Amino acid sequence: MSKETRKLTEDIIDLGKLIIVAVIMIVVVFMVIKSLIGEVPAYVASIILGLGGIFLYATNKSIRDHINNWLKGNK
Repeated sequence: MSKETRKLTEDIIDLGKLIIVAVIMIVVVFMVIKSLIGEVPAYVASIILGLGGIFLYATNKSIRDHINNWLKGNK
């Protein structure tokens, strides 16, 4: 396997881990807000937090680098 293929495979695995963590966090936030405030605000808040997280990851290089290093196990 070439270096490019190996790097692409590692990137796909890392993004999969990121998606799983993000989904779990959104579900936890949804459940907490639903129990405290109600169902409609929980949907709104989870959508806003999800889109906000995606926006931060896509636009902020330092956050993206930090998350990628965390996923790879580097400090």
